[in-house]
Amino acid sequence: MIKVERDKVAFYQFLGLRDFPGLSHFVSGREGGVSVGRQTALNLGFMDEDRDERVLVNRMLLAEAIGCGVDDFTLGEQKHTTHVEVVDRVQRGRGGRGKATRLPSTDALITKETGVCLMVLAADCVPVLMYDSRMRVIAAVHAGWRGTVGKIAAKTVERMREEFGCDPRDIIIGIGPSIGPCCFEVGEEVIEAAGEGLGDLKGLVEPGKQTGKYQLNLWEANRRQLRQVGVEDTCIEVAGICTVCHRDQFFSYRGDRGNTGRFGAGIMLNI
Repeated sequence: MIKVERDKVAFYQFLGLRDFPGLSHFVSGREGGVSVGRQTALNLGFMDEDRDERVLVNRMLLAEAIGCGVDDFTLGEQKHTTHVEVVDRVQRGRGGRGKATRLPSTDALITKETGVCLMVLAADCVPVLMYDSRMRVIAAVHAGWRGTVGKIAAKTVERMREEFGCDPRDIIIGIGPSIGPCCFEVGEEVIEAAGEGLGDLKGLVEPGKQTGKYQLNLWEANRRQLRQVGVEDTCIEVAGICTVCHRDQFFSYRGDRGNTGRFGAGIMLNI
């Protein structure tokens, strides 16, 4: 990823996605907003710890910087599901100005519509952006450990194929900043769930720093499942940035002990 600064707002872009005509995408950082305290500064999540009016200003600032409107932002009610929603023109802007209008129990969004900015929020979970340049279909995925184990990224690719005839070999993927294998220490119950959902855990799990704990690699787990459904390895870009280690740049739920904001990852067809 590379860092971009516009109008005092910082965001990041994947090298593999940034040069397609008519495509915009971003992964926001913490810089450039008006939130204060643990939510400083560009918090995009409506939550009890921050004022709604500040969050809306932050979203407006980000929208201006990336060249869209806040009413283009379309979000799901992220509940760590594996539900994938195909977004149409009527659903544009759902969740853009508040939580009440988010698409219910949705953690992945797909569209072929122009002017619809699909966005997911994160603070340690894995944001994944997808683009099929041949069929011109985009997707944004929120993959926490439950979503990763449930193969939500792979299911999104499969839904793109079912709905729009996408060939996985044409899909460009960006796996964004999240909690890294260096910091994601989990217990036996998570490892058991990972084994049931993902199968072979070789290369995904290492012994933890504490007895009975393990380090789980969500980046590799998502990359592996994408390869299994036919995405080319050369088309998958992994940011490799741990949000816990870099919580000065990105919000981290674990790093900030629960009191933190949310950054966003979004993608939009402009034309």
